[in-house]
Amino acid sequence: MGPNGVHHLAIATRDMKAQIEFFTQVIGMELVALYWMHGVPEARHAFLRLDDACSLAFVEMPAIAAIEPELGRTHAGSAAGPVAPGVMQHVALNVASEADLLALRDRIRSQGYWVMGPINHGMCKSMYLAAPEGIALEFATSVAPIDGDEWIDPEVVALCGIDAAELARYRRPPAFVGQGGRVPQPDIDRRPAPVFPPGMKEMIRHMSDEEIAARLDFPTPPVPRRAAG
Repeated sequence: MGPNGVHHLAIATRDMKAQIEFFTQVIGMELVALYWMHGVPEARHAFLRLDDACSLAFVEMPAIAAIEPELGRTHAGSAAGPVAPGVMQHVALNVASEADLLALRDRIRSQGYWVMGPINHGMCKSMYLAAPEGIALEFATSVAPIDGDEWIDPEVVALCGIDAAELARYRRPPAFVGQGGRVPQPDIDRRPAPVFPPGMKEMIRHMSDEEIAARLDFPTPPVPRRAAG
């Protein structure tokens, strides 16, 4: 039970076409979805396939175009750069093997992009480059499953203010038995919550899960396949 991977990572863009051009032609990913973002006026959403259950996504809307990137605040610039808390510092995409990593390096360089690596980090081998709009991009291939006994550094644990009991909880989270979705919704102000458009938070506060789903579900694709026959 619980998450078993990344379904999609959504990155803001002011130039959807440029991102699609880069990730399809330079990196070799397939565009599998491009449509109006559900429930968000004037927003466009794109999905680029990593595998059948995992995508890299982009969001473009007029408000994004008005925000100027700022190195060290909105963008890290590299995997070693600072950025505001809560913001993606860099994104690393998985590659199946070192041979595939080198083939991807050839593809990227053949398109005129500078790329560094592979660099051996022990748990993985990685290479680094900049994608359009300053995205700090990494491609990595795993060398072996990560062994916490070797990769959890006691010095760093202490600097993070984590004691032995807390570390044990973090390494082995307690089991939980679900109740089929019957756990009641806590108050929306009890913990951090999404930021809603004006007035929506008070409306949604009193709605049931079924009422929210009835209002926000968009199960039909924008270009449905025609029935055979």
